[in-house]
Amino acid sequence: MSFHTLLTATGAADFIAAQASGATVPFTHMVFGDGNGLAVTPAESMTALVNEVYRVPVNSVSVDADNPASLIIEATVPTSAGGWTVREIGLIGGSAPGKLLAVGNFPETYKPLPAEGSGRDLVVRMIVQVGNASLVEISIDPAVALATKQFIADMIAAHEDREDPHTQYLKAAQKGARNGLATLGSDGLVPLAQLPPAIATDADLAAALAAHTNADDPHPQYLNNARAANAAATNWAEQFFMAAGM
Repeated sequence: MSFHTLLTATGAADFIAAQASGATVPFTHMVFGDGNGLAVTPAESMTALVNEVYRVPVNSVSVDADNPASLIIEATVPTSAGGWTVREIGLIGGSAPGKLLAVGNFPETYKPLPAEGSGRDLVVRMIVQVGNASLVEISIDPAVALATKQFIADMIAAHEDREDPHTQYLKAAQKGARNGLATLGSDGLVPLAQLPPAIATDADLAAALAAHTNADDPHPQYLNNARAANAAATNWAEQFFMAAGM
């Protein structure tokens, strides 16, 4: 059996109407069914799965790199859900919420429950030919939808590929240009050539020291000869007057 997906008549009508009005067609959920135990052949006339067993918010929608008219829609059935076999899948959304926009058959896959001794997430990517991918809108409930490892890896790669993903920080090339800041060398130190000019030259320091040394009283906080003689005279006078009873 071959496996494929197609727009339902409802989905095709929504896309035609969106093309004419300039609106978008929202994809909200991916649905899973067990086909009532039998393989399913998708049909445009379907308005629901043969037997829906689970639905989950869509994780992501991206344009197929090999076919710009095709969309890759991804959803994840969490480990906690299961106990049934997936044989059919579909996309829910549209101008009126809850419509089956696309349907597809699926290789028979049993989704176990952890209580059965095995548990795993089931990541499903559904590829749908829509004609004009720009008409599609994704509606995600962040409280329910799960991010797959591949989705996270793609987001990190896209972030790292941006020329300046963190505009709030200085780039290495900007560090020396802004406010005269020096840039660090490979050893993590500032090169001598980038240090600010000296505050004073050797000649300036020698002249300042000479002026200090030659000052008459460069340190008034200390006792010098003149202050010592004055203190001695003052002390002698005080002792004389005290002895004379004056």
